[in-house]
Amino acid sequence: MGEEREVSRRDFLANAAMTVGVVASFGVAGAHAVRFVLPPEKKGRPVEVLMATLDELPPGASKEFLYGAGRKGILVNVDGKIKTFSKICTHLGCEVEWMPDKRIFFCPCHDGVFDENGVNVSGPPPRPLDELEVKVEGENIFVTLMEA
Repeated sequence: MGEEREVSRRDFLANAAMTVGVVASFGVAGAHAVRFVLPPEKKGRPVEVLMATLDELPPGASKEFLYGAGRKGILVNVDGKIKTFSKICTHLGCEVEWMPDKRIFFCPCHDGVFDENGVNVSGPPPRPLDELEVKVEGENIFVTLMEA
C-alpha cells in the first residue's frame, strides 16, 4: 500500500477551515434557493368594498360575490341583520347554497347543514363557515376584504 503521511497541524487547520467554509456556503445557497422557490407570502391590508345596498338585499335575500383568487362569498339578510360568509363548505370545499325558506346553508355534496349564523349543525362539516366582516353605513353594505 502507500506510505502513511503525518498531517501537520497547519494542514489540519487549513482543511478544517476549508470544510467549514464549504458547509457554510452550501447553507447560505440552500437558504436562498428555498426563499426563491417559496417566496414569503405578501400580506395585504384590509379594504372595505361596497357590495350592495339595503334596497338590493331585502330580508331573506342573498347576494353572491367573488373575492380573492376566485373565491365566492355570500351576503345574507336575516331579519334585517346582514351577515357575510364564504360559500366554501368546511368539509371538502364544495359550495354551499342559502335556503331562505329554511334559513340554512346547505352543502349538497355530503348533506352538510349550517344555520343562519354559519354554525355547522349537521352532517360532516367540522367547523362553521368562514365569516367575513360586514358593515352597514346608511343604505350601503361594505365587506372587509384583504387587498391582493
